[in-house]
Amino acid sequence: MTDTIHQKYARRGINKYRLQALQEHGGDSILDVGCGSGAYVLNMADERRIEGVDASPFEAWSERPALFKVASATDLPHPDASFDTVCSFETLEHLPDPDRALREFFRVCRKNIIISVPNCRITEGMRRSNLLYSHWGDPTHCNFYDMESIKDVVGRAGFEISQADYINPVDVGPFVMETLGLSGVMLKAGSRLLKRFSRSKHYITILLVGRKP
Repeated sequence: MTDTIHQKYARRGINKYRLQALQEHGGDSILDVGCGSGAYVLNMADERRIEGVDASPFEAWSERPALFKVASATDLPHPDASFDTVCSFETLEHLPDPDRALREFFRVCRKNIIISVPNCRITEGMRRSNLLYSHWGDPTHCNFYDMESIKDVVGRAGFEISQADYINPVDVGPFVMETLGLSGVMLKAGSRLLKRFSRSKHYITILLVGRKP
């Protein structure tokens, strides 16, 4: 049975690239919009003023319930400029009106936003091999971004892009080794060698930092 989006977000943990961006650019106060289980809020609650909102509650919120609210990304229950940073990870692709959400982020933040979205750029090699990233098949996704299109939508909201990175490299080793008929120890060893000597990398996710002028 396919997981619902709520079930997926209930299990979502800390990603090292997103956490590093929060630590470097988050400032003293952070609002995590589309926080899911609240992993980043709970991880950073003792070192920053941080809160989370999502469209529905999660069981994990019971650990620190005062830090979470149920709210829409397009209608945040917070005053203007009430947080240094608004972060939103893997959320915009689910929203029917991402422009409105980004205008809300602009209103609520004082300094910047940190967002990540699935990278939906398909290379020519992937196209010839009939390969797609898994998020192309997610029925909850309304929007499909590559680097240029996500920069454009963030810029339309009034932000200036200060950092743009690809994160979460794809490990194609298991698929290639499986295609070659390898299994067990040979599959694992071959996957490690392919990962080590691969000359190009594909990335699942785009991470942006946008500065509020």
